[in-house]
Amino acid sequence: MKFIYICTAAYLILSVSCVSTQKYTTSQHTIQRLQSDSSILEKRLRMLQEEVDFLGNKSATMEQALTQRLQEKEDSLNLKQQLLRDKEMNIRDMKARKAEERDAFAKLSAEIIKPFVGFANNDVVTRTSCSQTIIEVSDRLLFTPATTKIDILKSAKLTAALADVLNKQPDLKLIIVNHTDSAYIGKEKWDDNWSLGATKANGLVKLLMRDYKIAPQRLLPATQAEYIDLQKNAVGLGKSRTTFVFYSELLPCIHTGE
Repeated sequence: MKFIYICTAAYLILSVSCVSTQKYTTSQHTIQRLQSDSSILEKRLRMLQEEVDFLGNKSATMEQALTQRLQEKEDSLNLKQQLLRDKEMNIRDMKARKAEERDAFAKLSAEIIKPFVGFANNDVVTRTSCSQTIIEVSDRLLFTPATTKIDILKSAKLTAALADVLNKQPDLKLIIVNHTDSAYIGKEKWDDNWSLGATKANGLVKLLMRDYKIAPQRLLPATQAEYIDLQKNAVGLGKSRTTFVFYSELLPCIHTGE
C-alpha cells in the first residue's frame, strides 16, 4: 500500500513538472515573439519617423524655394515698375526739352524773320526747315540785271538786315545759296550756271565780310545752279533767286510741322 502511495506521488510530481516546463517553454516563445514584434514595430516607427522628417525637410525646402521664387518675382516686378517709371519720366523730360527747344527756335526764328517783313511777298519769302530759318530773296533785289554785280544801293537794306541778324545772334551761321535761271542771257561769259551761281554767292559773302565785318567762319557760299527751281511759275529773271539759310550748330533738328 505504501508503495502505491509513493508511485502515485511520484506520478503527480512528474505530471506537475511536465506541465510547468511546457508552460515555461510556451511563455518563452511568447516573449520572444513579442520581442520580435516590438523590434519590428520599433523599426517601422523609426522608418515612419524618418519619412516624416524627410517630408518635413522637403516641405520646408519647397516652402523656402517657393518663398524665394515669389521674392524674385516681386523683385522683378518692382524693377520693371521702376524701369517703367524711369522711362515715363525720361519721356516727360524729353517732351519738355523738345517743347523748350521748339519754343527757343520759334523765338529765334521770329527774331531772324522780323527785319525782312517789310519786303514784298514775292520778292522775299521766309520759312523754317528743321532748325533752319530760310530767307528766300529775288535776285533783282541784290544784283544788277543780267550780271553778277551786286547793286549796292538796291541791296543795302537787305544786306544790312542780314548783318544785323548775325551781329545780334553770335551763335548763328549763314549759308548763301544762289539759284540761277535755266538759260543765262547776260553778257558775262560763264562756262555753266554752276560758275555763275557760285560767283553770285561768293560776291555776297565778300560783301558781308568787307562792309559789315562778319567773320568768314560764319559764312558759306553755295549754288544749286538751275537744278532746284524755287519759282516754278516764274519766267526769265524772276526764276533767279538767292536763299539765305540761318542755322545754329547748338540747335538740334526741330520738326515744327511746317
